[in-house]
Amino acid sequence: MAFDSSTSRVLGFVWIFLVSLKTIHCQLQDAEFNPQVSATCKADHTMNIKVNFNNSFYGTIHARDYRTPSCMAVGDGGKTVTLTISLLAPPGSAGYCGLITNNKTQEKSVPIAIRIHKTLELADDKFYVITCGKAGFKNQSSPVSLQILDGSRVVNKAVLSNPYTLRIQVSKPDSSYGFRVKNCFAFSRVNNSVPIIDDRGCPVKGGIIGTFTYDEAKGIADAPIRSMFKFPEGSEVNFQCDVALCKGACLQPSCSGDVSNSLSLNNEEGVLLAANTVFVLDPSEAPLIQELCEDSTGVHPSWLLWLCVAFGILFLIMLIINIFLCSAMTCACARTEIIEKEPSIIEDYDPYRSWHGSQYGSRYSLNGAPQNPKGYTSGGSTLNSARSISSHSDHYAIVHSRPGSRGYKNRGPPSHIGSHYSGK
Repeated sequence: MAFDSSTSRVLGFVWIFLVSLKTIHCQLQDAEFNPQVSATCKADHTMNIKVNFNNSFYGTIHARDYRTPSCMAVGDGGKTVTLTISLLAPPGSAGYCGLITNNKTQEKSVPIAIRIHKTLELADDKFYVITCGKAGFKNQSSPVSLQILDGSRVVNKAVLSNPYTLRIQVSKPDSSYGFRVKNCFAFSRVNNSVPIIDDRGCPVKGGIIGTFTYDEAKGIADAPIRSMFKFPEGSEVNFQCDVALCKGACLQPSCSGDVSNSLSLNNEEGVLLAANTVFVLDPSEAPLIQELCEDSTGVHPSWLLWLCVAFGILFLIMLIINIFLCSAMTCACARTEIIEKEPSIIEDYDPYRSWHGSQYGSRYSLNGAPQNPKGYTSGGSTLNSARSISSHSDHYAIVHSRPGSRGYKNRGPPSHIGSHYSGK
């Protein structure tokens, strides 16, 4: 019973541990750093940038390359951080945050960085270019993310000239809303930008990226990057797209012909921003560990998977052995009540101790010396007699035969032999 209870407890702990690992793995996937950015331009010539997070945020939000107090906001553990930037501050002033003005459209934008740590720069930090009037729609049920895929694997390091997939994903699709990806561009650390998807949601001329294909049920839009590229300034390449949300299904763009001749898609109700950063390496600098990562065909090399399976089986075997050993030790160390039996006169009696010399018709008992003729004589006694009396020894006690037991079989000669000698 102790084995059953201990085994069930250990197996229960193992099951809870495995379920906890699975839960933690799912939570880590859901807890990917994916801030939601919205911005509005106010009449007082300020840009109000609001960033929502899935978890508590202790990092910092600041204008790219400007960490001055007027261009930075620090998280205090909440899930919302707001940054206000002046649109009229001249370059060189304390309030200038690197504002960029488009001379053709007069649009004003500012590149911002959302960093997980207050001081350090991490690979998962996000970068956005915020333009007045382009964002401002808030829909908590539809957070979006931008990912670069190598097959089915999400990467943050890419190899120059290799093909990849740009994926826009709505993590919690809402059946009442459709979505469409538009205004995608890539920009470098010094804010050099290249458009790759136009305002209609169509690829720009040049063939860098293909047309988006949509899976509304899963909330996924994929576009192939035929050949990964980078900027002369360095290996950092930032991607950003606008995700337009529509009440119902979004109108599908017509990518044939010029943009000026295409129909306006005016059923949009809001725009969300999605951005991500990858580091593009030369083929000679590609990490060798990439061969060991999981892709659409499984784990490479294949022996790595079988090695993990073998270690798992060995672990289970050792666990079972430990269960048996612990159970055995528990049984051995358990307290047992020791019951002492009272001495038995039957067990203490040994008929052979009372005989000296020949066993056949000895006239005297052990305590009956020749000089004491009054001692007990063997001729007048049987083992099954009710009482044997000796006046000179306390070694003889009352012996009762147990009911139903076999009669004692005399090992010596018949009693008449002893009587014969006694009579002499």
